[in-house]
Amino acid sequence: IMCKILLVGTGFTSAITTSLLRKMCQKHIYLVIWDKARGAGGRMSTIRNPSDSSCTADLGAQYITSSQENYRDHREIYESLIQGKQLEPLCSKIEGMKDLPLGTQQFVAPHGMNSLVKHFLQDADEIHFGHYVVSIYKCGKQWVVESKSGVKGMFDIVILTMPVPQVLDLQGSIQEIMSKDQEMKRNLQSVKFSSRYALCLFFDSNYKFNTGWDSKYIYDDKIFRYVSFENRKRNMPASPLAAVFHTSIQYGANNADRELNDVQNELVDHVKEMFPDWPEPEYTKCHWWQYSQVMTPYMGQPGCLTIAEHPLLVAGGDSFMSSHIDGCISSAFTLTNKVSQAIKAYKV
Repeated sequence: IMCKILLVGTGFTSAITTSLLRKMCQKHIYLVIWDKARGAGGRMSTIRNPSDSSCTADLGAQYITSSQENYRDHREIYESLIQGKQLEPLCSKIEGMKDLPLGTQQFVAPHGMNSLVKHFLQDADEIHFGHYVVSIYKCGKQWVVESKSGVKGMFDIVILTMPVPQVLDLQGSIQEIMSKDQEMKRNLQSVKFSSRYALCLFFDSNYKFNTGWDSKYIYDDKIFRYVSFENRKRNMPASPLAAVFHTSIQYGANNADRELNDVQNELVDHVKEMFPDWPEPEYTKCHWWQYSQVMTPYMGQPGCLTIAEHPLLVAGGDSFMSSHIDGCISSAFTLTNKVSQAIKAYKV
């Protein structure tokens, strides 16, 4: 008997859960992934210069920092990425970085952060983009999942890996479950995220930037908190040029309701004030990260949350652990254990 599983989201947690489930259950499962975006990555999103596909930039997560303990616990994940040449040690100069504990390891993704997600998504049977999930209804021993565009599917198990506020917005049986379990609802509502804007500037590759840093944390600016030359950050100085800026959390909160175009113009003007000798960019992209980083995780940081047991509806991601890559990996392991138990019962 084949167990049909839907994973909602193509971020890092979903990708690793897909890979772990495939290894653990192999032939007994059929893995389907739906994502509202046009491509994989979630907050590990990578964009391309429209006029030069060899020039890419990471709009979300910039590099990976893993403590000695986390690296040891998640060695199989890291080694898979290192052997696949998706990860290599961070060698660039990052100015203003806080001191790290002994044994901490840092990595960059030479092909962009979304390549880490794609590495693990290969184990899925189907991936559908542009599928914005709006409702989940219980129908006998299955879940009926519907997208905004009216696509419906029936699944034996559903795994939600999107940010918790989006889980709370889902219609259908999930609302009935929440109304009966007020404590679960309160705990979900207590999960808080920071918001911020990311600005990417793609430059003519003939220009040479003479800075003493490759990436930099900014502590004395009213708008920006971080800037990075993408090619230099990734140990690829000869590649085409792109600079990425992240705003402060405060700026993100204060400007949450503004038109994206207005914010983009303000950010570009501010870059010109900070770096008046920089040339005009060839292409500019501004992105609003409504759910940037988890500030307050789910109470007790359980790794995942069982919303319904029969059939299984479970939520996971860094909302249920902590806001970094290792939080996603820990959640993926917890999700996999929970789902694999349900699959054993399903096969019986």
